[in-house]
Amino acid sequence: MSLLYATDLDAEKIHVQAPSDVVFLCGGQTSDISEQTPLSLRDAFLKIVDNPIFRDRELVQAEDITADFLFFAKYDDILQFETDFAQIVELIILFCESEGSLAELGAFAVISEIASRLFVIVRDKHWQDHSFVRLGPLRWIENKHGRESIFVIGDSEVGMRGNSAAHVDKDALKALLVSPLTIRLEKPREPSTFDPQRSGHVIKLIVGLVQEYGALSVTEISEVLRVLNVPREVTEINRYLYCAKAAGWIKEVSKGSSDYFVAVATKENAATLPAKESAQIKNRKRRRWLIREHWKANDAPRYNAITQVVGGGSL
Repeated sequence: MSLLYATDLDAEKIHVQAPSDVVFLCGGQTSDISEQTPLSLRDAFLKIVDNPIFRDRELVQAEDITADFLFFAKYDDILQFETDFAQIVELIILFCESEGSLAELGAFAVISEIASRLFVIVRDKHWQDHSFVRLGPLRWIENKHGRESIFVIGDSEVGMRGNSAAHVDKDALKALLVSPLTIRLEKPREPSTFDPQRSGHVIKLIVGLVQEYGALSVTEISEVLRVLNVPREVTEINRYLYCAKAAGWIKEVSKGSSDYFVAVATKENAATLPAKESAQIKNRKRRRWLIREHWKANDAPRYNAITQVVGGGSL
């Protein structure tokens, strides 16, 4: 049986956007926040006291996600996760300072949806070096997305000594980076016309559907995606749900014999889901209210999952 109103949704007019602001931070080695001596420029940036870049934003690092014992049940490799996740965030801050970050730079640069969100921080000695990195991915980003996507730091400006970040002045690093990062984060973003070929768009659509229905199972998500002509394998849907959980947009709640994905309250809708002209209910808020009332009357476990996460009044 189809979900309520699923066939009323107009698949041709869907728009998607990030429902909240997420910053993805990549780069060199990190240590516990209590450790005063930084291991890398990224580590020094993380240890900046009262960093305004992180106010009112969710900060995510790949290491925080991949440490989850369930990670490799969803993804075969970390770079594939990073490539999916990077497509749904507001900004990717990439300190280009390690073998891992060089691999990330190469993977991110060739995907337009990701490259447009990149802010790459590179040491001057690497910027001046006529290497593959300088002439390859960095030049590509500069040509396609502008010089403002790359920020060059001189070692003497922040206290780098050779390859050691132990003496990096965190206040100096903050003074250099806060202004250009703030400018990047203030750039207006408009909802994008849905493109089913972009994994980031499909992730946002799935979150939008979960927001619409309050709580959905993987099977139900698969069903409504087929109705919208966006068929995906269950394994792929599970990966996308993992990204959405990492962004803090949904939670998984188990009730009885079912596992539900429940939308967390965010400032925006992840997807605009217009109704077809033939639909009886066209008003989004009324449609959502009717769906919640249906769950309340007919599906207590699902309704309890919704209220457990967002309470009884959120639409």
